[in-house]
Amino acid sequence: MITPLAWAPARASVDCGTSRSFGIPVREGVVTLYSVDTLRSNEHDQRERGDWWRDQVSSIHCPMAFSLADSYQGTLEHQHSDTYQLIRWWGEAEVLSRTAADIRRHPHGAYELLIPVRGEVILEQDRREATITPAVMALTSLDTATVLRHGDGFSSVAFVIPRDRIEARVPTLPHAGTVLDATSGLGRIVVDVVSSLRRERHELTGSQFDAIADRIVDLVALTYNADTAAPCVDVQEGLVTAIRRFVRENAHDPNLTGAVVATRLGWSLRHVQAQLQRIGTTPSDLIREERLALARLRLQDRGWSHQSVTQVAYSSGFGDLSTFSNAYRRAFGERPSDTRSAASEND
Repeated sequence: MITPLAWAPARASVDCGTSRSFGIPVREGVVTLYSVDTLRSNEHDQRERGDWWRDQVSSIHCPMAFSLADSYQGTLEHQHSDTYQLIRWWGEAEVLSRTAADIRRHPHGAYELLIPVRGEVILEQDRREATITPAVMALTSLDTATVLRHGDGFSSVAFVIPRDRIEARVPTLPHAGTVLDATSGLGRIVVDVVSSLRRERHELTGSQFDAIADRIVDLVALTYNADTAAPCVDVQEGLVTAIRRFVRENAHDPNLTGAVVATRLGWSLRHVQAQLQRIGTTPSDLIREERLALARLRLQDRGWSHQSVTQVAYSSGFGDLSTFSNAYRRAFGERPSDTRSAASEND
């Protein structure tokens, strides 16, 4: 029996089949959690499985409407920290949807990277329909009216990225689904790293999980920029890559500016600005992004634990601690000291 579309609200607690959690004290009254849960519908009464599945999926992602069998058979493996989520699921046929009214009531505030493993899923957004197979992956936001449907025997991975984390790297990213190649190049690397993160899920701490997830977001941004660039711009793409590489290698230099980048690469500042404008950024934004990424790696690195947050900020190219702290919180949703505390608790 197939149940018509029914609303499933998000719940504060999750009924877990098997769970492994790591509590990491950061500061008094605040705990960072990293959990790996396995959830199976067949552990519940047959008549309650469809409702149970609606509750679990809505708790993990966001409230959605469902059309599925009352006796639905499905399994979820849920790997998550306070910041990121990685979900692998197997399930029977279902239809999931979110309307504009649903989004207004329950905004998701995240993007999802959908990577099918077996079967195909149909994604409808903005009056467009895309078939997502294991040869591709979809980067999309559930804060756009969405219908997602798949048949029996479907299996997929979903990587949930906070909106501010991906939009800091790709400011022009559309909310509607973008399909990316997953068979070669950067896309293949994204799939491999996500697979490794899932495979090693029981061997990681929360800060390690978040650090790898941050790198995945970097790779996704690079993949999006490569896959969505206009055709016949190989030369320009090479220039952008050269700019990014130079900035990354010299982000620690407090005197690094767009003009310095241009001079060292032998181009005009206007040319550098034009190249970066094509990917939705500016020299100053790119320099700040790379400095923040460098500082985050150092805050998570035990080899830098003897350095204060102020020393890490200055050594990463920032000239003002307040500017660094404010930019860090906007980019990563936490204070630099929070990152340092979480990493030290996991040593």
